[in-house]
Amino acid sequence: MQRPRWIPLAGLAFALCGCGPQAASPNRADVAALGVTLPDIHGEAVSPTAEYPDDVVVLAFWATWCQPCQQELSKMTGVYRAMQDRGLQMYAVSIDGPDTASQVATWVQREGYPFPVLLDRETQVLKRFNPRGEIPYYVVLDARGNVIRDHQGYMSGDVDALSAFLDQVLREQG
Repeated sequence: MQRPRWIPLAGLAFALCGCGPQAASPNRADVAALGVTLPDIHGEAVSPTAEYPDDVVVLAFWATWCQPCQQELSKMTGVYRAMQDRGLQMYAVSIDGPDTASQVATWVQREGYPFPVLLDRETQVLKRFNPRGEIPYYVVLDARGNVIRDHQGYMSGDVDALSAFLDQVLREQG
């Protein structure tokens, strides 16, 4: 079943203008912002927020110079495409610094990532979730911003395990 993505925006418009119903949809519940705001590769500020109470958000931290990160994101592309209609939101968060940041947009275009790519040039968001600051690293958050899984490093089979976990969580919540 395809999830309607326009309902939360309509509800937000009603909420901001102070008119309309309190809840835009019976599927919509109070969900928390994840407390993350970063620029995307076009310079626009993005604040990942769950749209529905059963959404799951993955923040995958990577860099253009990190080969295991590239392998992980390549595999995560398939997971995202398979589960995005079930409530999976995914963001690739680049930690490329000043010497490699100019390569991020070109890399993303070449690889064709279907999910938004954000820039954490000072690694503040990475260190919030992973104080060691090592990559590849991903964190899975529920709609209220609670960490429900995280993983450091990349080996063959890691993304398969993530996929099975996400499938189970989305099935239980859906």
